[in-house]
Amino acid sequence: MIARSQRRLGRVVVVAIAAAVACSRPAQHELPAPGSLRGANVLLVTIDTLRQDRVGAYGNPNHLTPTIDRLAAGGVRIAHAFTTAPLTLPAHASILTGLLPRRHGIHNNTSFRLDDRAPTLAAALAGAGYRTGAFVGAFVLDARFGLNRGFAEYDDHLPHGDRAGFHYAERRAADVVRLAGDWILQPAAGGAPWFAWVHLFDPHAPYDAPPEYRAGRAPYDAEVAYADAMLGALLARLQQARALDRTLVVVTADHGESLGEHGETTHGLFAYNATLAVPLVFSAPALPARTIDVPASHVDLMPTILDLVGVGLDAHLDGQSLARAPAADRVVQFEALDASITRGWAPLGGIVQRGLKYIDLPEPELYDLASDPREQRNLADRDPRAGVMRRLFQTTGGADGAAPRVALDAEAAGRLRSLGYATGTAPKRPITAADDPKRLVALNEQFNTALTAFDQGRSREALSALLAVLRERPDFVAARTSAATVLMAEGDPRAAVRLLEDGLAGSDSSPDLLARLGRARQAAGDLRGAAAALERARSAGDASPDVVVDLAIVDAARGRADAARALFEELLARAPSSATTWYNLGLLELQQKRPAEAATAFRRATAIEPEYGDAWQALGASLATTDRHGAIDAWRKAERLLPRDYDLLFNLGMLLADSDAPAAAIPYLERFASEAPRDRYARDIPQVQAVLARLRAGRS
Repeated sequence: MIARSQRRLGRVVVVAIAAAVACSRPAQHELPAPGSLRGANVLLVTIDTLRQDRVGAYGNPNHLTPTIDRLAAGGVRIAHAFTTAPLTLPAHASILTGLLPRRHGIHNNTSFRLDDRAPTLAAALAGAGYRTGAFVGAFVLDARFGLNRGFAEYDDHLPHGDRAGFHYAERRAADVVRLAGDWILQPAAGGAPWFAWVHLFDPHAPYDAPPEYRAGRAPYDAEVAYADAMLGALLARLQQARALDRTLVVVTADHGESLGEHGETTHGLFAYNATLAVPLVFSAPALPARTIDVPASHVDLMPTILDLVGVGLDAHLDGQSLARAPAADRVVQFEALDASITRGWAPLGGIVQRGLKYIDLPEPELYDLASDPREQRNLADRDPRAGVMRRLFQTTGGADGAAPRVALDAEAAGRLRSLGYATGTAPKRPITAADDPKRLVALNEQFNTALTAFDQGRSREALSALLAVLRERPDFVAARTSAATVLMAEGDPRAAVRLLEDGLAGSDSSPDLLARLGRARQAAGDLRGAAAALERARSAGDASPDVVVDLAIVDAARGRADAARALFEELLARAPSSATTWYNLGLLELQQKRPAEAATAFRRATAIEPEYGDAWQALGASLATTDRHGAIDAWRKAERLLPRDYDLLFNLGMLLADSDAPAAAIPYLERFASEAPRDRYARDIPQVQAVLARLRAGRS
């Protein structure tokens, strides 16, 4: 079956300093002058889901972040930094473009792609002669969402694993920093400076740090400590190679984590400081140690970095360079729109100014952050400043940007569902207090608990919980599409079709429901209906690569191989480095009995992603009748990556047994005979045992 897609000049100061000392440094209002780090390398590190209050430089006493603390001690610590949105993709879009979500157009993790017209930090630095590379730790930053623009190297290659599971959404920080270090230390032609973005996903749920970081720590804190240690390992490696001698290091988080505050377990629903406040540190020997006390935003990173390294930009950004003394009364804007987009709930936006935070909702909120840092006392109904902040919010806001929507295939959506994300559409009815997320947080937690149950193999429990959510909120699109996924996983696609069609009765233009309906109809055997639903999804605004893949899958199943091939070639014209698309094209060619063309496609896939086990296995299949040595080589590579694929083990062993080196088959066939499930391979095991007996006799 065709698969769906996956994907400071001088040394760094290393003296430690107590958080209390760092916090007590005289407050400043700006970094050193623009151009003071002209031509420096840039290392931007974003640590996913890192609460500001878990960092020692921001007052945490538990020694979780010695690496960040050292950087802050010798560099510049931004005391009051905020994300633009408490979700990974929109936050990183702001970091890399200097634009607010309403201008770059990305409002959640699943439904949008960065517009090609948006300026990017990578493109600006590449234009100035920088070598550019990005190394991301999670699928939510896959290149399909558009953040790869300007990067010559964009490593988003996650493991290809069990397509029914949701547990391969990330890779550990150790793998990310190894790849980043390898790239940074490559010799550069002409000694060009480099810009590397390194994204460490580990503190994101589910919390599963390596065992050596868990002792005496809560699971979340263990992940924070692990991510910081891996950052330390990267910096130590670069410092030893003198790669930091002309490098500006910038460390921040995309957002924080609620950990139960205000009833939210993770992030994305609310915009309290547990998820909105982030650490932000700049480090380079030319940057004197100081604390900047003016509120800052993620949109400030791009203009600040470009200002410091002396690269101009002919584009209007929402951010301000922190090297140019932002006003103390500046307004910092934020939003949290995922619940509006995926659940039909009230949209959330807000501002921070002079220690006041205003959150615009049907039931508005105002907090004095100085006296109430945990935001427990809502002053909106009794403080005259609430009206001032409301008017200021209304005048600083604006129309949402229009970014292309990106729909997700079944596997991709599953990866994101495992993170608590899902797709949907914004409400088209009047919003009331009943839609305020404060009133719906328990329902949000019920939805997330259902996703966790499904990820842990408790499908019936998950389905029951999702259906209960839908009884309370039938417009909860994410719950409906997730319930349909559970039904299909349970082998009941017809029930999934009915559930999705019920949702479309009230939202007949929802591209997410239509796309999922197309997949459900395909699973139910209704190929014509599947194609119709997918075409309707495209007409409703879904022009993503994944819907094209779905249509190609349906065309192939309908015997329309030429149409399917044309769709894959269309995708490859737009994204020639998509290993999964090359793999899918190879499978199509293999199905059409065109092994040479299939082998060409599989070779492209494995060249792009050398760890793509399925592609190596398929390459072996395409070569088995024409190039035995090539097939054996491909299957050996596949076996190292897929050691428990017993079909692969059988094929490799039997092909070797019939080769000019038959004894090489023995280890593979012995493993098959001892490990392969008896019920599934009852007919094959005796055959393998007979071949083993012959090979052993011949060897003796």
